Amino acid sequence: MLRGILLLVLMLLSSSHLAWAKGKNCPAQVNINQANAEQLRCLKGVGKKRAAAIVAFREAHGPFPGPAALGAVLSPKIVARLRPQIITQPAD
Repeated sequence: MLRGILLLVLMLLSSSHLAWAKGKNCPAQVNINQANAEQLRCLKGVGKKRAAAIVAFREAHGPFPGPAALGAVLSPKIVARLRPQIITQPAD
């Protein structure tokens, strides 16, 4: 019984630590035309390589006209999942 409780506590602590690390300084939405690679990593499923690819594409081709344009860099499935989290213009 004690072993089960200890295991549960350890799992809760480790999962809350991961959530805290990912959510640290992360806004609810990320402007893909202004964010640097580190800020882009706040998006679920975007790691170092994908963030670098987004920045490189933006530098080579200019700003993204809308969230759907991110499909030039990421798969449509990922773009659809990220759509609520990404913006291309400052919120009014």
